[in-house]
Amino acid sequence: MKFTKAEIDAVIAASPRTTAPLNKLVLSADHQVRPGGSTSKMSIAELAASILDCGVLQNLIVIKGPRGLFEVCAGGRRLESLNLLMSNGDIPDNYPVPILIVPADKALMASLSENIFHVPMHAADEYLAFSRLLGEGKSVETVAAAFGVTPLVVKRRMKLASVSPKLMDEFRTDDISLECLMVLASVDDHEKQEQAWAGLPQWNRRPDYLRQLLTQGDIESDRDPVAKYVTLKAYEKAGGATRRDLFSDDDKKAYLLDAPLLERLAMEKLNKKAKQVRAEGWKWVDVRVRYDRDEYTGHTELRKTRREPTEPEASALAELETRMLAVQEQLNALEDMDDDDAYQDDGAVYQELESEQAALQLRLKAIDEELSVWPADLMTQAGCVVHVGHNGTATVKCGLIRPEDRSALAHVLTQGAGQAGEGGGQGDMLSGAAAKVRPVHSEKLMRRLTAHRVAAVQAELIARPDVALVALTAQLAQKLFLSRDYRYHQQPQVLDVSVTDSQSALQSAADDIEASPAWLRMEAERSVWVQKLPQDLDAVFPWLLAQDQATVLQLLTVVVACSVTGIQGVESPTQRTDVLAEALGLDMRRWWTANGPSYLNHVSKIRVVEVVTEAMDINVAAPLAGMKKDAAVVAAELALAGSGWLPRCLRGQAASVAATGEVGTASLDDSHSEADELAESAA
Repeated sequence: MKFTKAEIDAVIAASPRTTAPLNKLVLSADHQVRPGGSTSKMSIAELAASILDCGVLQNLIVIKGPRGLFEVCAGGRRLESLNLLMSNGDIPDNYPVPILIVPADKALMASLSENIFHVPMHAADEYLAFSRLLGEGKSVETVAAAFGVTPLVVKRRMKLASVSPKLMDEFRTDDISLECLMVLASVDDHEKQEQAWAGLPQWNRRPDYLRQLLTQGDIESDRDPVAKYVTLKAYEKAGGATRRDLFSDDDKKAYLLDAPLLERLAMEKLNKKAKQVRAEGWKWVDVRVRYDRDEYTGHTELRKTRREPTEPEASALAELETRMLAVQEQLNALEDMDDDDAYQDDGAVYQELESEQAALQLRLKAIDEELSVWPADLMTQAGCVVHVGHNGTATVKCGLIRPEDRSALAHVLTQGAGQAGEGGGQGDMLSGAAAKVRPVHSEKLMRRLTAHRVAAVQAELIARPDVALVALTAQLAQKLFLSRDYRYHQQPQVLDVSVTDSQSALQSAADDIEASPAWLRMEAERSVWVQKLPQDLDAVFPWLLAQDQATVLQLLTVVVACSVTGIQGVESPTQRTDVLAEALGLDMRRWWTANGPSYLNHVSKIRVVEVVTEAMDINVAAPLAGMKKDAAVVAAELALAGSGWLPRCLRGQAASVAATGEVGTASLDDSHSEADELAESAA
């Protein structure tokens, strides 16, 4: 049966309003339209707190029952809240409750009226009402107590009320979800809120992606290295302003708003570390919050030397090496077992041996680090940079030689070579019988060098979408139209295109690749796209559809760049990366520098002298022949600094002549023979 609003209004208007003691009210079993409960957002505890503070603002609808009781047809939650207050001792059992008495045959109609014609308050109005209460001078605690909620709930509702009115209107029309509204409320700038929301595509208006947009560039206490180093506690103690996300479950996380204060606190803390470093005997110590490679581009790097181990150290090394050999032999024996079942039975033993091997390697590494020292006579010409590392700790970059100190350091090295009295010079280098020609570079070094070339090609390629598009098109065309092995009957899913990231291959081939400019450039680009792309795999395609062509092409360029390969262990006139390198105008001098770790430590001293001769001249190279290898490497670094010398495998055709310097010795790479090997052994 349907009732019109006019009929219901007439019933209510004719019904008497009065009060009744609480202990005379019972819930009706037959005259409620919602006997199973309520859909209201307010809990019984919250409603009880509100009644205790403001009283019962809306009368209960009842009918007369037996024995002087009244059966509640509408207002069951109010009755439950009143009973809760009574059981807690907050109100007496005869507390007067406002009621509206309707005839029994009209009870269902009245109950329906209260529920169907009542328009619930929108959440936006609720948040604004809380904000107005606090604006009137009431404290957070008072409002929280009045509504039976925690102060945090009140603060959160206030924060939601502070969202841009324009966005609040969209929330009222359900164009913004509550989850997104909470993210928007985490920042106070209305313009920033609106810009972030407008920047989201319709299909990807997710809270996590919205949070990334809003907090981009902010100093996060748990992620920013400098903030981690200073610590949030020290920053706040110094009066630093912060912003916290009231809707985050992590109450320890904050956004730091005073960047200059953070930098000052970091410098103060770093200066304490720098004082300790200066005491080690370095000529100079710079303090920087962040290490900027560009600032020290013209500096040469000093390398550690290995001191002789003490008797206990030598004994410990011998024991460790003996045990390492024994463990490796046991592992080899297990791996060579023919019986798979027997091998599986010894799986636990194999794991124990592997664990022991790893522990032995760590101990060997620790002793090796103890034996690696900075040469005291060279430290007086070099310096350090104390800065905050990526892991949020104080880091020291040691052994940097300023351009103006190179001549003084070379003088120290020359004196050291003369005092050492080591034989061998230019004549020794060229003596010996002609014999079988050997490669200039070992397979391991070739893989190391070409890995750097691949990384450089990748780094150059991400700025050239035109070349990337051609490379990808050529690759697919070759596979589709020119490969005899292609199977036309295969049914790929959507597209039969695959890509392999060469990142792990580069790391495996060159242990220094992660510190190279090319690697760092690629990692920065990867990070940008990891932040941009939707985390849901299924959302990537529609997301790209919504982007402009330039964005899609740039992503394609980065993907193609990441897939570039070409590491090789054998020297040859051509390399797989030659075509791309030529198209990009690759100049490896932008991405790689010949120094100890990158090249000189991995070749013979004879080769070191050859390189300096090729890059500079014989007069500069000659003194190196009389030095020990470590000293010769340091001197060679000084001589090569700024020369742009490259080994032949890293030279492009256009840069080959320029990279050799002014001296006409470009053929030296090809003339390394056993005569040099004999000369090296003589030295």
